[in-house]
Amino acid sequence: MSESTIMNSTSTRSKSSLTKPVAVAAAVEPAVQTNNVGGGGGGSGILTQSLAMVDLIFGIYGIELWHYNEATGKLAIMSLNEEDDGESGNNNSGSGAFLIKRQPQETDPDNDYATPEALEAYNKLTNVTQSGYIAVNETDPGVGLSGALWAESSGGGSDAGANFNRAWGGIGHSGHESVVWRDVCELADDPDQPYDERLQALAKAGFKLATGITFDINGYRGIFIVYGNPHGDRNKLNNPANARFMNNAAQLIGAAAAIQDPIERVLAFRKEEAFNNWHRLKIKLLTIVRMLGVLRYTNENSGGLSSDRPKLEKKSSIAMLREASARFRENAKETAEEVKEAAKNKATRWGKKVRGGSAGIAPAFTWRQCLWTFVGVVTTHTILSRINLLIMTESDKEFNLILAPLGALTTLQYTLTAAPASQPRNAIFAQVFAITVAICLSYIPNIPPWFRSALAPAIVIPGMAKLGIIHPPAGASAIVFSTWKENNWITMGIFLAGVAITIVTAVGINNMSDRRQYPTSWYLVNKAKKAIVGENELGQVTVIKKAP
Repeated sequence: MSESTIMNSTSTRSKSSLTKPVAVAAAVEPAVQTNNVGGGGGGSGILTQSLAMVDLIFGIYGIELWHYNEATGKLAIMSLNEEDDGESGNNNSGSGAFLIKRQPQETDPDNDYATPEALEAYNKLTNVTQSGYIAVNETDPGVGLSGALWAESSGGGSDAGANFNRAWGGIGHSGHESVVWRDVCELADDPDQPYDERLQALAKAGFKLATGITFDINGYRGIFIVYGNPHGDRNKLNNPANARFMNNAAQLIGAAAAIQDPIERVLAFRKEEAFNNWHRLKIKLLTIVRMLGVLRYTNENSGGLSSDRPKLEKKSSIAMLREASARFRENAKETAEEVKEAAKNKATRWGKKVRGGSAGIAPAFTWRQCLWTFVGVVTTHTILSRINLLIMTESDKEFNLILAPLGALTTLQYTLTAAPASQPRNAIFAQVFAITVAICLSYIPNIPPWFRSALAPAIVIPGMAKLGIIHPPAGASAIVFSTWKENNWITMGIFLAGVAITIVTAVGINNMSDRRQYPTSWYLVNKAKKAIVGENELGQVTVIKKAP
């Protein structure tokens, strides 16, 4: 499929949608017997018009739109094609959910990057008639590309993006001027990520760069996924204007998707309201006819009616009280039903989550990777054990190096090398925070040791999450140091020296392998560099700051 063909078909669809804006106003008139809005059924025309904005985004392959279902706790993909014919060769996948603006170079036979494996994976993603076609199903947060981007970006804003920033990082601004790109191949190969067949196919088909932009339109939440061209100009892709437009387009398309169901509901409501208006008018006419009869009867019997007026007023007051009481009981009953239904839905979602999701098992390491892990771990712990023996000998066993949390640290460094929890920034900051909290708790009187060992991790673990320095071995350190008999600052210094040694050995050994990189970034070094050397949004040096 050529890019010009895709662009022409997209433009044709956009023109046809834009020629019918008057239908939005006409749809709400009771006399119009149609449900078309902007050219499509319900709100699909509005969604089609908003999707025309995608043509203005520079350097992308395509988009997906996912909606978070509050009832099931899963992400469901939204259809972006109002006429889904399921044929290969149209702009979308067979499910009408994958809007492709340009075919990846790896799948173009006329391109040097093309491979048979990539073309096969592309057909599995887009052609429903292809053997082994991968259907797009609901996914759990954290599973697959959409789940991983949702879990990493939702509720985290620009700070959450920094946790999974890779070589294709954002342009360094906060708010609506930054887009953080995810390396799809790295995510597919990450052993810490649950295995997902569609994620593997995306990586093989050339969709190697993706970013997720979340939206929340009055409680209608979801994520707008953009697949970037990894062979394009990075500076243009990360240009502030392009990044801001992507953010705004995500909110616009998310709003168009959110309004589809309300449009359907309001059209049904207006149809019902028109019927109810006629029904009420008919009742009023009948009431007027009956009132005329009552007035005529009253004029004929005015004397008897005046004598019964106090009784009628008393009956009217009692009727009003009964009506108010009945209305109160009805409201209370409705509230109780709503609470009962909410509790039932919550229990149902909890039960579904307890039964587990549909994620596969992470792939096992190869023997070569296991050998690298063995060499790294045995080298590191040989050094640490020897240093511990030296410290105990020289201090007459007054001090020692606590080794247990360091075992957890080396597990992360040599098996989950690219995970954020394994990076030096998290290891150093989290350990300092955890041990400081544990030692400070030991200075508070009247706290029994058994409770201190529970209180320390209870403070440290959510504290690490809030500070963005999650590091599981630090939770172990909090427990160990909160119960250590000779708990002092010297022991903390010795332990942090051990952490530094594990980082140095992990950097040296992991980077000898072509399949590993550790660390993914030197946070402190990069911060110091930015403090000394001025850089613009594209990472280009503009001013060198002189020391005072």
